[in-house]
Amino acid sequence: MKASVNSSVKAADKSRTQADRSRAMRERLIEAALASLIDNGYARTTAVDVCKRAEVTRGALFHHFSSLSELLAITLSDTYERIFLTHRDPLDRKTLEQWIDGVWDKVRRPEFKAVLEIWLASRNDPDNTVEVSEAIQTYKAIFSPEKNENLDKLLAEDKEAYAFYRLAVEAMFGLALGRATTPGHEPLDHEVDVIKMLKKFARQMQAEK
Repeated sequence: MKASVNSSVKAADKSRTQADRSRAMRERLIEAALASLIDNGYARTTAVDVCKRAEVTRGALFHHFSSLSELLAITLSDTYERIFLTHRDPLDRKTLEQWIDGVWDKVRRPEFKAVLEIWLASRNDPDNTVEVSEAIQTYKAIFSPEKNENLDKLLAEDKEAYAFYRLAVEAMFGLALGRATTPGHEPLDHEVDVIKMLKKFARQMQAEK
């Protein structure tokens, strides 16, 4: 009986070890894919480059993911969680000014460049980016008043506030895209001025209510 119990414990330990190794390998490949997207962009993110960065074989990649597209889709979902779910929801703010601070803190990060790369790729090459479409829709939802309860409450069906929200989103995404094209992801010279102006308009709108 004792031998049977010991065998069961050893089998469970071995199973957990295998599961841990598998999880660690997947995380390693996701990190490598994210780094490749940031450094190289979507078009030059290849299985070869990801494997080189992760220091694994192509066999290891395709053992854990059915394709590079699946890996990139999971990388996008992981990046979404990393940016928007591990900290306070940037849209869960009481004023538009606070909302601008929260969103800009997220989208200016290097990881958001990977998001932009996949968004652009899905528009330009839809046939080869089908697997990332669900993750992209998740991103769109958090910036949609119709699907994000916090944002809907913040705008409160105010047409002027909604128009300003659209202006602010496009401005911050534009800044994020501009930063993504600079060497080393360096801040743009005009970033501070643009964010200050957006916050100024947000305060004025709040004061007029």
